[in-house]
Amino acid sequence: MNFNPDKVRDVAAAQLDGDPQGGAGLCVLVDGVEVLHETWGLADAETGTDYTGDTLQIVQSMGKGVIGAAAALLMGRGELDPDERVAAYWPEFGTAGKEDITVAQLLSHQSGLVHLDDTMPFELTTDRDRLCAALVAQPPAWEPGTRVGYSPQTFGNYADFLFERASGHGFADLLTEITTALQVEMFVGLPREHWHRAARALAAAPTGVTANLDPAFAADLADPDSLLMRVMRNIPGALEDPMALVNGEPIRSGFMPGANMFASARAFAHLFGALSSVLTGESSPLWQQDALQVATTEVARGDDAVTRTETAFALAFQKPSATYPLGRSARAFGHGGAGGSLVMADPDLGFAMCWMPTRYGTAAFDERQTAVLDAIYAELE
Repeated sequence: MNFNPDKVRDVAAAQLDGDPQGGAGLCVLVDGVEVLHETWGLADAETGTDYTGDTLQIVQSMGKGVIGAAAALLMGRGELDPDERVAAYWPEFGTAGKEDITVAQLLSHQSGLVHLDDTMPFELTTDRDRLCAALVAQPPAWEPGTRVGYSPQTFGNYADFLFERASGHGFADLLTEITTALQVEMFVGLPREHWHRAARALAAAPTGVTANLDPAFAADLADPDSLLMRVMRNIPGALEDPMALVNGEPIRSGFMPGANMFASARAFAHLFGALSSVLTGESSPLWQQDALQVATTEVARGDDAVTRTETAFALAFQKPSATYPLGRSARAFGHGGAGGSLVMADPDLGFAMCWMPTRYGTAAFDERQTAVLDAIYAELE
């Protein structure tokens, strides 16, 4: 192994230059071995708490990568078939135009189930009976299978109920099985006894530059009835004060596996390192190589009906695209999180990484993610 962690460490540290309030964590594994784990700056600028290896940060959509890992686990056990209809496992789901949605369509953002018409407050997410009824009643926003469109919040809850109906174990049970096996910490929401460990997310620094918005995206932003705006309003308060919401108590008490997980960069890197190792032939008590290969293979790519950008998905995992260049190999897979976090693995080079900054970025895939990822590739290619 010829990997110089100092070069990558220096590049990562430079991403916090000029930001005394910011903090970040980075972890890299090569061939299953941790070669770099570092933290910088502050976890909470208001309290002056340092960002350490004990810090837990909200990862938002990065949690969808764990949903992919859970799906692959069930697929390897023969309990979940991506080609089967969701309603075959969850009969109540098969209403309101959802009768023929397949597991693969649901898990690759092709189902049209991108929000709830009556919104999705955090308190609803912990009332399983009410939430299940709302998810079942929701019709798709387009004919399933005809478009790809990102589902930020409801995605993880649909997957949770699907997993429970298919295997008898919901996402919480599967997450416990995964974290116990890997000896890492990951939480959906954050138990109160760990609140003191939580990082505080910071708003994106003003750039003084007005972004050149895609005309279709700009039109969606100006139309309160557009699909984009309905998705953005899905969680009440998300538009009015997003930083208060992401740092607030309600989000820590909710259950949205695809949107409010808390973990460290080390935990995510070790999970994706384990997945990468399975894909390169190592045995695992959790995952089967053939099932994981299916779960990480691209099944959907196109102009996203919600974000108006090119997106590509496997089963819950993001794949490299023009908007999310998260790897240089067709086998690379991962997921970004709002704010600029990134977890990914590239089985062709045998590495996995996770980068988590507290300061939000200004783009879907920002220059900090690019710089850190480029530095890692430079050491391995």
